[in-house]
Amino acid sequence: MCSPEVRKEANRLMWMVKGRLIPENWKDDQVEWAYDSYFKRLWNNHENCYREDGFEEAYQQRLDGIENVAMLGYD
Repeated sequence: MCSPEVRKEANRLMWMVKGRLIPENWKDDQVEWAYDSYFKRLWNNHENCYREDGFEEAYQQRLDGIENVAMLGYD
């Protein structure tokens, strides 16, 4: 089972790459895949280190159950 810490970090990494959170319906193995994949993608890529604006607010809204979390529009 995916721990809350891994799930949050996977969401943070996806936010940095894609500008959105991981879909809520993803299973634990998909979340762990995203964590590994986006970690490798960001490793030594300093340009993306500053694209965390809005992540904490969006993730907290997800935890609070608020619908329609804003997406930055990156693909």
